[in-house]
Amino acid sequence: MSQTSGEDHKPRWIPPAVKYHPKVDDDLLTGFRHPSGRPGELRGFFATTIAISLVVWDLSFSLGAYHTVFYYRLLQIFVVCAVLLLGALVLRRHVTVRPWMLAIFAIPVVWLTWRLIVPIGGHWRDVYRAIDVLLIGLVLLTLPVTLWVVARILAPEYFELSTLRLRLASAGIILVVAVAGLLTGQFNDHVVNCHDFVVAGDDTPANCLNAPTGGK
Repeated sequence: MSQTSGEDHKPRWIPPAVKYHPKVDDDLLTGFRHPSGRPGELRGFFATTIAISLVVWDLSFSLGAYHTVFYYRLLQIFVVCAVLLLGALVLRRHVTVRPWMLAIFAIPVVWLTWRLIVPIGGHWRDVYRAIDVLLIGLVLLTLPVTLWVVARILAPEYFELSTLRLRLASAGIILVVAVAGLLTGQFNDHVVNCHDFVVAGDDTPANCLNAPTGGK
């Protein structure tokens, strides 16, 4: 075999293919666009977990700092439940909704109706407050069911997660955020001061601390 023919049969150098490597590519920066992954369900995991965590944080922080739920949050819950309740009734020929689910959605509607028709105070002030607290407690107690329904409608990708582990991880993260929000609200004097609440247009919690300058 001639030298020329031998050189012709030498293997040519081929540049290696660029492959996905977890240390090089970042799924969060790229939005899970790598085709070999599970972009749909992972986006659903983070989108749903973030959205619910924001709601849970706000509610738990208010409970920790003020030991109450702000009226506008209750009204937002009322709007969501009212839409679900009215939608289920209007579309009753097209959707199947259990009576107990309708009862859950009706609780915030009953609470707002109670406040509209029953005057605050008067001779039955204690009775009014007891019933009001009871209704608010039922709203908060059934809130996880409402959030579940909203998540099923607005973030169906979350429920397409292929493993129970991912779903439990999302629930665990939300629970951690809820506890962190409650503790941060309870011990807000370690995180913010009274002036921060005033600037934000909020009332000052009983245990807030003034800034080192002493000004509010």
